[in-house]
Amino acid sequence: MFVKRNLAVGLTAAAIALTPMTLIAPAATAASHMDSIVSLTQAELKDAGFPRTPNTVAWGKGTAAVHPHKATTAEPIKITGTAPKSVKPGTVLTMERFLPSNRKGDGTFQVLEITDTVRDDRTFTIVANLGRVGLWGYRIGFETDSATPEFVGFQFQARTTAE
Repeated sequence: MFVKRNLAVGLTAAAIALTPMTLIAPAATAASHMDSIVSLTQAELKDAGFPRTPNTVAWGKGTAAVHPHKATTAEPIKITGTAPKSVKPGTVLTMERFLPSNRKGDGTFQVLEITDTVRDDRTFTIVANLGRVGLWGYRIGFETDSATPEFVGFQFQARTTAE
């Protein structure tokens, strides 16, 4: 009985001692990732594939337009267009923000949970408040369902200012 009680107390103490480490670790990882984000100029974003006018090369014969390219955090921007014939109606398009880690164009994408579904006539409309102040690259599209997923969509840049 004494051994079982001490074992239970020991396991509880170990769990309590380790809990703060597991709660802090994800925040520390996120903070270090945020520290590695660099701001790119309009020309550097363009060189990385994010021009002011949407880059629709990977979008096939689809179209895309962004209005306005500059808005406050309280004002939405509107992205409209037509998906190429290869994109089935009902396909969900997702908007992501490019987070560059250096001036060479390396970085990751932040999923913004802003979506629209391609309609039967292949049109789409996304209205989004971008929320993060600065000049950023964005992409809208989807990942294919293949063994090696490929992004199908378009990229552009937009600037968000404080209210």
